[in-house]
Amino acid sequence: MSQAAPSDKLPDWELYRALREQWTHEDNLINHRLMWLILSQGLLFTAYGTLSTAKLHWLVLGFPFFGIVVAAVIGISIFAALTAIEVVNTRFEAAGLDALCSLSPGRTSGNYGKLAAQSLPFVFGALWLLAMAGAFDH
Repeated sequence: MSQAAPSDKLPDWELYRALREQWTHEDNLINHRLMWLILSQGLLFTAYGTLSTAKLHWLVLGFPFFGIVVAAVIGISIFAALTAIEVVNTRFEAAGLDALCSLSPGRTSGNYGKLAAQSLPFVFGALWLLAMAGAFDH
């Protein structure tokens, strides 16, 4: 009865740990960037609501542009991290490590776990477009 030496599996587990660490890092980046997005947009909408009653028309028009730019920049960085996660997952599957164990517990739920990260930058951008349209009506 020949069994593989424990050291034969060591490189697989080391690669698994390295890929899992990369995956976790990118997942944490998405979390932080979503928090930046929500906090920045909340502050910008609060300031915009305060300024919309003032007579500073150029600021009322400028805030939506700035809000769209902030949402776009953070959205691009979120999508970059999501792409990096897909690259890590591709490397994981190509190495055959899925036989050891799963990289992510969320793989069975489809892409619903990414829905907030993928859609919130567009939601905030659309809200700023509505604010801009309302500013032009006044």
